[in-house]
Amino acid sequence: MTWEDAQTYCREYHDDLSTVNREEAQLLSANPGVNYTSFWIGLHISPNNPEQWIWSGVRTFNYKLHNVLCSRIRPFYCMQVFEPILVNQNKTWDEALDYCRQTYTDLASLRSQMIMAEVIKNTITSQTAYVWTGLRFLAGHWFWVSGDDLQYKAWSAEGELQCPARNLRCGALDRENNIWRPNNCEDKLNFLCLKKL
Repeated sequence: MTWEDAQTYCREYHDDLSTVNREEAQLLSANPGVNYTSFWIGLHISPNNPEQWIWSGVRTFNYKLHNVLCSRIRPFYCMQVFEPILVNQNKTWDEALDYCRQTYTDLASLRSQMIMAEVIKNTITSQTAYVWTGLRFLAGHWFWVSGDDLQYKAWSAEGELQCPARNLRCGALDRENNIWRPNNCEDKLNFLCLKKL
């Protein structure tokens, strides 16, 4: 894929194009089962400063690996930055948010089909039928509290509620049906945190 297509793919099915240090770059390029000599990673020239290389995401980078036109077709490496953790404690949505932010990173964002599938596997031992996610309705729209995109959606057959009842403004994962549903924020449920790898 081109660099932009690879970035889109990685963000949809994983977290982003991979970041690497020098040692990791050498390992990736020495992969014996691959017939290519170069791969896309998350490094690119800043659109705001053509003298600066930056990672897809937030980290800046000050040395160059290999400069190639982004329109060339190349294989690429994606990375998974967070691991979903099921917490078998019953808490309200706000309590779950506080717990995740103090103990791990945040309440989970289910922002791709791949992440959704991973989370469903991790919720098998949940003690509640629904588990809290980082989905919240506020100021007229649903969003992930982590700031992740809400492009992938897995709402129930009724679809995304545009104006949920005042008590149904927190998003939970229905484990049995593999869908999201608006839920009463005061219900006490198990919940999904994200742990940074």
